[in-house]
Amino acid sequence: MNGDAFTPSPEGQGQSPRKALAVLGNVLGIPFFLVLNAVIFSILIVQILYMPNMRDRLVDVQPHRTAIILGASVLRDGTPSDALRDRILSGVDLYNAGLVEELLMTGDDGAFHIDEISSMKETAMRAGVPEQKILTDGHGYRTYESCKRAIEVYGVSDAIVVTQRFHLGRALFLCNELGVDAIGFVADRQTYIRSRYFWIRDLASSAKAFYDVYIQPPKPPVSWTGGS
Repeated sequence: MNGDAFTPSPEGQGQSPRKALAVLGNVLGIPFFLVLNAVIFSILIVQILYMPNMRDRLVDVQPHRTAIILGASVLRDGTPSDALRDRILSGVDLYNAGLVEELLMTGDDGAFHIDEISSMKETAMRAGVPEQKILTDGHGYRTYESCKRAIEVYGVSDAIVVTQRFHLGRALFLCNELGVDAIGFVADRQTYIRSRYFWIRDLASSAKAFYDVYIQPPKPPVSWTGGS
């Protein structure tokens, strides 16, 4: 018998490794796409679920006792960033229109980044809101904490949440799912330079919000008891 009969053809060489890689790719690809679809689904739920609760005109806002003003970055000199100033002034508008009785300023007290609360309170008071009508929560380090502490520490069961549109879907989802019967007031008073970045960041954070509410609530950085 001719020994050449046992020599594998060039076409057949390397097919087994390629097939193995293809099978491995299919096996790994299935969970990847399942996870990807789950992430997309969670983002859509967070962003869309409470969209009907959004208001961008004062005439469309129903009166509530409290407006929750969510914190944002503060400049090095202690003045609020454009986004934060717009949230504060939008809350002041709600107060001046008689649509809320008090403002709850919630954000970082300086323990993690920079003191947002002092700047928020000072800005609102300069705009004419009496100090006794301003509540402050310096432990609202994330939107999750701001919403949960609003109801569990400050007893806010219904509220108007004030923030920019890019943030409002997630904020309304968190507050409502954590027990605050909330509508949202859009605080966009200008076009923000980093608007695209803010949208992308908040869409990514929406998946985390879904996880925090439905799968594994995060441990609070501070006790829920005792306001600041």
